Amino acid sequence: MYRINEEKVFCDIADGQAVVIDFTTGIYYGFTPLGSEVLEKLRDGSGPEDIFAALQAAGAGESVRADLDGFIGELVRKEILAGDAAGYSAGTTAIAPRALEEGFLLAVQEFNDVQDLLLADPVHEVDVDMGWPIMKENG
Repeated sequence: MYRINEEKVFCDIADGQAVVIDFTTGIYYGFTPLGSEVLEKLRDGSGPEDIFAALQAAGAGESVRADLDGFIGELVRKEILAGDAAGYSAGTTAIAPRALEEGFLLAVQEFNDVQDLLLADPVHEVDVDMGWPIMKENG
């Protein structure tokens, strides 16, 4: 089973849209509608095989298996997901129609445009002469 790597990232999924913030790098991630749906299902305990079956039931071809495996692998490499010894939840899973608005595209978008802001520590990085906060240098 997979779980959100809460030691490193914050994940919020609302109205079918997932946003993940990595507090160690200041990078945040967005997902296609189907990517958000798959991340939510993984977070909630569905296994890759159940998700694959649900994608096929929604009309995806066999090639979606490689896309799904690649998507999950990317989430693990980016340390958004971590392995968990717990078993997968039992039961069937279905893909919400809104998740298929862009077809069967599984993608993670990476953004660093607010990296400095996300890495700032306004509580601890205060300097009387320089003001607040002191921004960390990237590198």
